[in-house]
Amino acid sequence: MQAILILVAPALYAASIYMILGRLIRAAHAESISIIPVKWMTKIFVIGDVFSFLLQAGGGGIQAAGTLELYNIGEKVIIVGLFVQIFMFGFFLVTTVIFHLRFRKSSDSHGQQTTIRWKHHLTVLYVTSAIIMVRSIFRVVEYLQGNRGYLISHEIFLYIFDALLMAIVMAIFFVFYVDDLEQSESGKRESAMEMLSSQASEGRGMVPQPYGV
Repeated sequence: MQAILILVAPALYAASIYMILGRLIRAAHAESISIIPVKWMTKIFVIGDVFSFLLQAGGGGIQAAGTLELYNIGEKVIIVGLFVQIFMFGFFLVTTVIFHLRFRKSSDSHGQQTTIRWKHHLTVLYVTSAIIMVRSIFRVVEYLQGNRGYLISHEIFLYIFDALLMAIVMAIFFVFYVDDLEQSESGKRESAMEMLSSQASEGRGMVPQPYGV
């Protein structure tokens, strides 16, 4: 049980990272330059992440059955789940880099200014994604070496390449939380509501009243 929880937890960090990119593209009004439609972006990556999560958790459950044969089968399932996670993260990074290059080119050519700290958010995405990628590669190598491998036989590597890296990701999210993206989307909703309220008041020939009056 302990091994399963340690193994699958980073998949939840990955899901958060996928959602940040979608929010960033929406907040910057840059849907047209994304290689994946924004409405599908989070769904595609999160579904892949959930699939990886289930494979890893299922493999751990099979290992817990108690027989050597099932332990080896579970180990193979976990390895497949880790490879799925690496593939999805690699595809996500390619998507992010392409968006970054296109958005920078578009901003430079049109002289557009935005209040969104897109460079800051992309830096956070790159750093956290790289950390999780390193961790995932470490776990793949660990499981490929088998139960008698060097990495799994020396606990210090688990602390350095898993626990420490995940603690760093958590600290980065804590310090550099993407609150301005949430405020941007909230502000758009509030502006839309105010516009609709104003139009409705003008249609009745009334002067719009402040909220709470």
